[in-house]
Parts: sequence; C-alpha cells; structure tokens
Amino acid sequence: METRPSTFDPDYVRQARELYAEGLTDRELAAAFGVCRMTIFRWRAAYPEFAEATRLGKEVADDRVERALYERAIGYEEEAVSVYHPAGTEEPVIVRYKREVRPDAAAALQWMRARRPGLWARPTPPPEKDKNWAEELRKAAARVANRKSPESHEALRYHARE
Repeated sequence: METRPSTFDPDYVRQARELYAEGLTDRELAAAFGVCRMTIFRWRAAYPEFAEATRLGKEVADDRVERALYERAIGYEEEAVSVYHPAGTEEPVIVRYKREVRPDAAAALQWMRARRPGLWARPTPPPEKDKNWAEELRKAAARVANRKSPESHEALRYHARE
C-alpha cells in the first residue's frame, strides 16, 4: 500500500519554534501550516528535530506564563494611557500615568501549589478502606426494618387511599 508523500518542509522546524514561543497551541500551529492537528503529531513522531523544536518552543511560552503568574501574584506597576477630548479643543489630550495592579491571592496560591506542593497542595482525603459491601447492605436493611413496622406500613397505605 502506497502512502502519500509528506508535506513536511524542513523550514517548519524554525517556524514551529518561533510560533510556539509566541504562545500558539497545537491547533493554531496546524492552522498556520494548513494541516490538521494529527499531522502535527505525526510530524513529531517522524521528525525528531521538529519534535525538539516544538518542545523548546512550548518551554519558552511556559516560561512567559510563569513570569506573568509571578507578577500577578506579587503585584506590579504598568504604564497606562487615558485620552480626553475636552470641549472647545480640536486636539485630544493624552495622559500617561502609572497604574498599580494589586497582588492577586489566587495567583499567589496557584504559584505556591506549583512550586511547593508539599506545603501548599490541597489536602487529599484519606484513602477509603475496602468495604464489605454485603455487610453494609445488611446494616442498611436492618435500619430500614427498624424504621418501618407493619402497623406504620398499613397506616401509610390507609392514608394514601383517602
């Protein structure tokens, strides 16, 4: 059985590294190359240099997200711009100023859970012991039998007819 020749171009290695460094996903990379996502997976398996480029590119993007999460966790200042158009003037007034972005406790908690999971990870519930399900069913049946006596069952049937 003959297969179709690959559409892989060696220049895709460089392009993939650059596009992943910008934060693209596998789906977006496939769209940029005009192929389906499965083709990207096949190229990774068939071309080690392409697989390495995508891995390195993803690490660059992950590093950017890590830095952004860190800044969000501790807070930062950024330059902002406001544009006003006062009445009676032809030109707008552009005002540049520093804006403080306050620390985000949720971002800090996420950071700590990733960096120090031993101290900050969510507590895991204790493992459930193996239950004897037959015994559990016997106990449940006994509880039901104790709640309903034949007299109360007959009284319920009487009220339902009314």
